Amino acid sequence: MATTRILDADHQLLQGLAKQTGKQHQQIIHEALTHFHRELMLDDINAAFAALKRDRTAWGDEASELAAWDAAVADGLADE
Repeated sequence: MATTRILDADHQLLQGLAKQTGKQHQQIIHEALTHFHRELMLDDINAAFAALKRDRTAWGDEASELAAWDAAVADGLADE
């Protein structure tokens, strides 16, 4: 297991969260890192979509592809 130094204030916060939730420090850190990673990933996705929308040609291509998928979904076949 790796050891990482943290600020005293962060350690106090971690202890408070452990007491409040009944979770181990390791679990709290894992959940915090997972949440932070997800947040960064969604920020990147949002930025990519914003850039796509600014490019009228690329956004038109995306809209056409979405329409084609919508038509495929509306093919009348039952869900498998």
